[in-house]
Amino acid sequence: MGDTSFGGPWTQKKLRILRLYLNAYTTALKKQPFRLIYLDAFAGEGSWRPGSAYASTDYDDFRKLHTGSPRIALGIQDRPFDRLIFIEKDPQRYESLKKLRSEFSHRDIMIYNKDANDALPIFCDTLRTLDRSVVFLDPFATEVSWTIVERLAQTQKVDCWILFPLGAIARMMPTANEPPPQLASQLDRIFGGREHWWILYEQSSRLSIFGDEPGRERPKGSSNQIAHQYRERLESVFVKVAPSGREFRNAKNSPMFQLFFAASNPKGAKIAVDIAKHIIDKW
Repeated sequence: MGDTSFGGPWTQKKLRILRLYLNAYTTALKKQPFRLIYLDAFAGEGSWRPGSAYASTDYDDFRKLHTGSPRIALGIQDRPFDRLIFIEKDPQRYESLKKLRSEFSHRDIMIYNKDANDALPIFCDTLRTLDRSVVFLDPFATEVSWTIVERLAQTQKVDCWILFPLGAIARMMPTANEPPPQLASQLDRIFGGREHWWILYEQSSRLSIFGDEPGRERPKGSSNQIAHQYRERLESVFVKVAPSGREFRNAKNSPMFQLFFAASNPKGAKIAVDIAKHIIDKW
């Protein structure tokens, strides 16, 4: 089995939110003629164990394997998903994930050992008229490209939960100066264009010791502005986006992630966002 030691207290919280939404989503569409699909784009191996940085007091049983998002989706009972699609790029995790197919042999489960950025466009192209899907984008780092997010929105058939790696992206955006070219290119990919993150920088008030024009800097403590900017990008392509995300912080109280929800179907977006907002605010 691959390494399942990762995550922290926020992992339980985000998965609780996911579970509550999947239950509400499938129940709301119980009497509708849709084929319901769950897609986990960074599926892992179905279970997880807290990383070694967290003490046993953080959990009821530190050594216990916790249920991961694939098993949560498989466990939805009131109106089970008709099809479940799990995408995992890592070969070891993929091999562990494949065991779910034999364990749940009566379910329609598709498992792919691919990069999510390559697999998701194919998924979007194969959606049928009566298909409706929940897509969970829970990357290990900054793997999600904006072109994929935009493509999901264009289907008008997808509700999307996105775990935005706020801490990692803040580290890519230094406060004292502009990001170097390599990081700038990565930010272009994540935000869908330089103009969508460059706006967070302003001309530096510091005088250059060489007498040339001062550079640009990002105000300190502005990680919330990064999250706000990404949410605005979501609003530009999805029909409706939950008004606030759920922020997860580490043991040092520094922002790590922001969990966003966005809905793409014109008829169902308001209800979907209302449900997601209630869960985000309450849990």
